[in-house]
Formats: sequence, C-alpha cells, structure tokens
Amino acid sequence: MATDTQQARERDLDGVRGRFRLYGQTIKDNWFAYALLLPTLAYLVALLWYPFVRGIWMSFHSWPFLGEPEWVGIQNYVNLFRWDAFFTSIEATVIYGLAIFVQLFLALVAALVVANLDRFQNVVSGSLLVSYTMPPVVTGTVWLFLLNPSIGPVFTYLTNNNILNEAIYWTVNGDSAITVVTLVTAWTFWPFMFIIILASRQNISDEHYETARVYGASRLQTFLRITLPQLKPAILIAVSIRLIWNLSKISQPLQLTGGGPGYETSILAVLMYNLAYLDGRLGVSYAVGMVLLVLTLAFVFVFIREFNRQKEAGA
Repeated sequence: MATDTQQARERDLDGVRGRFRLYGQTIKDNWFAYALLLPTLAYLVALLWYPFVRGIWMSFHSWPFLGEPEWVGIQNYVNLFRWDAFFTSIEATVIYGLAIFVQLFLALVAALVVANLDRFQNVVSGSLLVSYTMPPVVTGTVWLFLLNPSIGPVFTYLTNNNILNEAIYWTVNGDSAITVVTLVTAWTFWPFMFIIILASRQNISDEHYETARVYGASRLQTFLRITLPQLKPAILIAVSIRLIWNLSKISQPLQLTGGGPGYETSILAVLMYNLAYLDGRLGVSYAVGMVLLVLTLAFVFVFIREFNRQKEAGA
C-alpha cells in the first residue's frame, strides 16, 4: 500500500517536472516574443493593477487627502450601507445604466436602415457619428443651452406654442434631472454601438435574405430568424463595453447637474469623485469604487454568460 502511494507521488512529481520543462522550453523557443510583451506587462502592472490593488487597500482605511491614514477595517463599507444617500446614488446608477437600452435601440434601427440604403450609405453613416466625434463636454454644453428653461430654444418653442404652460426646471427635480442626464448620455454615445452593429450586419450574406424572399418570409420574420441571431454576438459585445463605460462616466452628469439635486443624479462614479476630490475622503471614495466594480461586474456577467452560450451554440 505504501509502495503504491509512493509511486503515485513520484508520478505526480514527474508530471510537475515535465510541465516545468515544457514551460521552460516554450519560453526558450519564444523568448523574443515574450520580450516584446514586457513593456505592455510593465504598463499594466504600473498603471492598472498596482493602483487597483492599492485602492482596495485604501478602502479599509480612513485616508484623508492630507494626513496620515488610519486602519478602520470594513467600517467604510458599514458606514456606506447605513447612509441613505448611498442607496439614492445606487438607484441613480441603475437608472443611468439603462441608457444602454436607448443606445441599443437607436443603434439597431440606424444600422438596419443604413445597411439597406442603395446610395449615400457612407454619407449617412458619417452624419450619424457626429455626436460621438465631439467631446462629451461640448455635447453637454450644447444640451445645457438647448434645455435651459429660461433661454433655451426647446422650452421657448414648447411654451410659445402652448404645448407646455411653463418651462420645466428639470435641474431641481430628481426624476427630471436623472432622465435628462440618461438621455443626453444615450444620445452622445449611441454611435459606438451603431458602428459595431452595422459592421456585423454588413457581414451577413445577401444570399440569406434572397432565400427568405423566395420562401415568402415577411420583414419581421426575416429580422427575427436571420438578422437578429447573427447580430447577437455583436450586440452582446457592444452592450457589455458600453455598459462599463456608461457606469464609469462622470463628465456629463457633473456638467449637467453636478450630481444634484441632492444625490439624485450622483451616480456612484460621481459620488466617488466628490468624496475624493471635494471631501478629501479617499478611503470612503475607494470603498464606493469597490461597490461600483461589483455592480458593474454583476451587470456584465449576464451579457458575458449569454455571449458564451451563443458561442457554444454556434460551435
């Protein structure tokens, strides 16, 4: 019995030694390629992973902007979950994240229309990218003027034509403010999803649509049975990337409302910014960042799982 156990251990050790020899030989054969990767690896460690790990460490401290940090354990997280404004911020973040569905609808409709154009397809595609080519601060400034209750052309037109009795001062109402911030963000960034979906749509062979017409399929049936299944991978990728970017954007919410009124539009990224740079509470700020990370991963996990399911089904 002891002999059998010893032989099994020796076989395991031989297997480990064999794997290490294989790894060593692989590195020896491809040393130049690995050397070329070292600058990228150094960049990732220095500028991404080190700050990330340090941020986790800081979230367990009372870390003033100026002064000595003090270990507080999970107290920063406990205080956050006892703070009503924090849950208001989470609610605003979830609503703000829903901008991806507005972006997806606009991108999908635009991609299907452009893909079926016989002429001026490039001109139309280029014109649809205007909002994405401008800096978010510029588009935010434009919308601040357009939606200004006193002098903006939108409310001036609506009140002059008796569509509204009076202008809506949306910056002082939480529901109106988060709606405007969400829609402005959707309008600014939807062309990103449009580019990805259009490229995928143009890769679908025309033979599929010709066959569908021969068999008398309607436009809706063609979309559901041919177009949508082949666009799903592109949609899932675009939605996942856009969702991550949406939840980390602070420029337009800060510009449009400053996070107000109260905390109604203080999405977690804005709350994290304000705690760090206005209040100087870096430890609490990083604790908010960790919650934002978990929330983002929870959203993205659904799309990644669906993407993997689609990949396995197509294999």
